[in-house]
Amino acid sequence: MLAAVVFLVTLLVRMPARALLPLLPADVRCAAPAGTLWNGSCQQLRIGTVGISSLSWALHPTALLRLRLAADLSSQDPQANGHAQVELAPNGALDVARLAANAALPGTFGLLPSGTSGMLQLAIDSARIEDGHLVALLGKIDLQSVHIENPPADLGSFELQFARSNQGAAMVGQLRDLSGPLAVSGLLQLSPSGVYDLEGSVAPRPSASADLTQTLQLLGAPDAQGRRPFSLTGSL
Repeated sequence: MLAAVVFLVTLLVRMPARALLPLLPADVRCAAPAGTLWNGSCQQLRIGTVGISSLSWALHPTALLRLRLAADLSSQDPQANGHAQVELAPNGALDVARLAANAALPGTFGLLPSGTSGMLQLAIDSARIEDGHLVALLGKIDLQSVHIENPPADLGSFELQFARSNQGAAMVGQLRDLSGPLAVSGLLQLSPSGVYDLEGSVAPRPSASADLTQTLQLLGAPDAQGRRPFSLTGSL
């Protein structure tokens, strides 16, 4: 019996990473798997239309005792590099912890005009996804070197800081500028269903271009401090 146990443990430890492929969801693809089931990598991982290259993982065997799948993930993708701890529950809920990553800002980022470019810098202490929706978020999201196409302008950098919220309540993020031609402050409320509501104010600094200052006039008359209110609503 002891020999059988040793054989099974050895088999599991040496099981190649490609053995994981049949267990992946239909919209997930792992190209060129290497290593083992416990410590492996994908040359490219695709989830729907999103692709990440040079992704590696290390599973936590002890999590299996709690009927959960947990792993340390790491990506060396030049466009989306970082690392995180993830844990998948039997009901499909995904917990993410200690996420630190840098990624190119997608051109269709929901809160910004189409064609916006820049970098996302994530420092997430914890997050939870249920039924495909983000339901909890604690940490910071920085938008670095933001550039818009119409009118062409460099807007600078911004920070969204999320505090801990009660389960089921809206996630609240404080928005502020870090640098650039705009003085920005605001409050973002993101519901577990993905609906967001952003309220804030913006004012041009002396370094703002004439085109950018003129564009801000579309927001209406400024207050005594030169700030103009803005609001955005939508769904992620």
